[in-house]
Amino acid sequence: MKWLVLLLGFVIGSFLNVCIYRIPEDESIAFPSSHCPLCGNIIKWYENIPVFSYIFILKGRCSNCKGNISIQYPIVEFITGILFYLFFLRFGLGILGIKYLFFICLLIIGIWIDFKHYYIPDRISFSIFIIGIITSFFTIGFERSVLGAGIFALFYIVLYGFGESFGHEIMGFGDVKLAIGIGATIGYFSLYQVFIFLNIAFILGAVIGVGLILLKRKTRKDIIPFGPYIAIAGLVVGYLS
Repeated sequence: MKWLVLLLGFVIGSFLNVCIYRIPEDESIAFPSSHCPLCGNIIKWYENIPVFSYIFILKGRCSNCKGNISIQYPIVEFITGILFYLFFLRFGLGILGIKYLFFICLLIIGIWIDFKHYYIPDRISFSIFIIGIITSFFTIGFERSVLGAGIFALFYIVLYGFGESFGHEIMGFGDVKLAIGIGATIGYFSLYQVFIFLNIAFILGAVIGVGLILLKRKTRKDIIPFGPYIAIAGLVVGYLS
């Protein structure tokens, strides 16, 4: 069963790539069929095998126009598969496990869109929140879910308000909404849990941000998205909860 879940993760990762590309463009995620974003060539079924096709069949290039295909595609597929596998081993396929599989999918979409477009779609954060609240009645309890939504986001709300007060944006409100959704899904169990969540996000953000500046990929004046680090922290804390 665990290998089927791994394969399912790879397949769903392919669909997540479609969402990552089309949601910011306000396009349908169902139609048309998967196609090359450069030349519009419809991708054949054997060219759409997760991870395998990119490496062994297409070799990173469109079969029609020979344009480069972003490495994002196999990375998203691989990461989704591995996370599905790990969370299945931890939670199984009951309500709690299925909740976390949806959680993984939505966070991966949010992470990549934030990296590429510097915003997190409200539909992603709102979906995470709704899933967390609804499933709480059958898993962690409604009270823990509501408390998690408030407590996990409290520090980010303070930071956002502080930045607004002084006319200098520290983080976007999209980050706050994402933290609310993550808190509702994971639920509040202890301050230590929240402490770990905040520290992972800020340490990752600081290390990667400084690294990008040192590598001259970013400057101090550039926007560095923080949502991905909140999402990664949410995955880690959710797995450990």
